[in-house]
Amino acid sequence: MKLKLLLQFKLLLLILLFFGACVLVPKSFKNSSHSSAENKNETKVKQYISSYLDSASNIAFSKDGLIYFTELDKEEVIKKMRLDIFAEAENFMRLPEWIISTDSASPKAEGLRVDDEGRLLIAEAGTGKLLRITNDARKLEVLADSYDGYRFTTVKDLAIGLENDLFVSSPFSGTIYRIRPKEGFIGILNDDLVRVEGISISPNGKRLVAAEPDASRVVVFDIPEELIPVQSWTLVDFSPTGVEPRGLAFDEDGLLYVGLGNRKEVRVFNLEEGKQVEIFDSGDDANVLRYFEKYLYVAGGRGVRRFPIK
Repeated sequence: MKLKLLLQFKLLLLILLFFGACVLVPKSFKNSSHSSAENKNETKVKQYISSYLDSASNIAFSKDGLIYFTELDKEEVIKKMRLDIFAEAENFMRLPEWIISTDSASPKAEGLRVDDEGRLLIAEAGTGKLLRITNDARKLEVLADSYDGYRFTTVKDLAIGLENDLFVSSPFSGTIYRIRPKEGFIGILNDDLVRVEGISISPNGKRLVAAEPDASRVVVFDIPEELIPVQSWTLVDFSPTGVEPRGLAFDEDGLLYVGLGNRKEVRVFNLEEGKQVEIFDSGDDANVLRYFEKYLYVAGGRGVRRFPIK
């Protein structure tokens, strides 16, 4: 009888240990609700895609696989190439051939995006303009260069929203402009003062996320259907650490990727749950982020890297 009870006790103990071990197995990092500081050793496969992009400072992708880019200290020239291992880069356009320099400023490209018609949109920071040029580089349009009678001081980044609404960040003036080219409308999105640089639109077009490096935070605007200014809310505040968020990108599932500049990190956030879900080494400075066909592309430092996104 004692032997039988002892065997039953051992069996019960083994069952408890088995289920206890199952409970203690940690969740995958993407699903973890804990701070990613505990998971700083997360590793992703890093790929350098072309030596022609060794000095790339800004990048943008077209649907047909072209990458447009500028190079550090040569932002007046925009180049392009096929996203192919055997492709070579070529000059697409030189801004000084289209935009006249002033005594205090020369044209240079900052933010780059490609619209659904394959036209390249340019946040031209030197003289403060939003430009659009056809994919054959034959027709250039100035979509916006002033608001309420005052010239833009400078523009840093741009994003494309629903119905081809365009958004442009101007950190020196503390403004995010909302532009509808077909209607000739130029307004302001932010009701509060924000000196943001990188901006990105969520896949459903309902939110604009903005990086404010000087304030060490990332803010979110719920984009109204009406053309009225709205207040932002803070997604993450890095100010205790002095971390400066720079590049931003969404993947197709709505996860937000935040590049932390010379900290050489990318952090991933779930906006719906309001939490950080992942962190990984970006390989070098993470100043500009773009998501394209299941890869996150990171520019900054030396070379453009890409990371597969599952």
